[in-house]
Amino acid sequence: MRILTICLILTLSSAALFAQKSFEEGKHYEVVSDQKTATPTVTEFFSLYCGHCFQFEALVDTVKASLVKGAKFEKSHVNYMPRNNPEVQLGIVKAFIAMQDLGMQKELTAQFFAAIHMKGIQIDSVDDIKQIFLANDVSEEKFQKLFSDPNLIKRAIAMSTLWDEKKVTNVPTLVVNGMYKIDMGSVASLDELISLTNFLLKK
Repeated sequence: MRILTICLILTLSSAALFAQKSFEEGKHYEVVSDQKTATPTVTEFFSLYCGHCFQFEALVDTVKASLVKGAKFEKSHVNYMPRNNPEVQLGIVKAFIAMQDLGMQKELTAQFFAAIHMKGIQIDSVDDIKQIFLANDVSEEKFQKLFSDPNLIKRAIAMSTLWDEKKVTNVPTLVVNGMYKIDMGSVASLDELISLTNFLLKK
């Protein structure tokens, strides 16, 4: 199966099993840049529309807590979902950056995931996006101010191109140090994913 699912929580194996594992370029990871990030960084490319990303979200805190000391974990929202809806493709990226600017990334991410994947709510317009913010005590005035902010729009456009630069074709996908894209289908458990991620952080 290409992607880890929530059931991995029940099948974690000892990290020691992977301590001596040999990870190989072209099998477990791909080099997607010739330049590393200034600090050790793990970037999860994801989409709020992605069911696998929704499942993976339950594992994110475990991944973050297991990274080598000093490593940063961040998220980058892709813009190729929903298909054939350019306004919302950019809008959902703007929404994600707005969450960060509001200091509400964790709670609003959970609300979007729940709306889309548990309640079956269709998020097909900017107004649909806005309703999630309004339901979580963000005023319409604040939402409109954020969504029309030139700096936020600039950052959203930049984030919207990053997945393509890093050759991300499926989500969720982890990219380590801006240089190594993990083949998520090459690992069999969460512990193995963590071991591979830390291996690449140290390269």
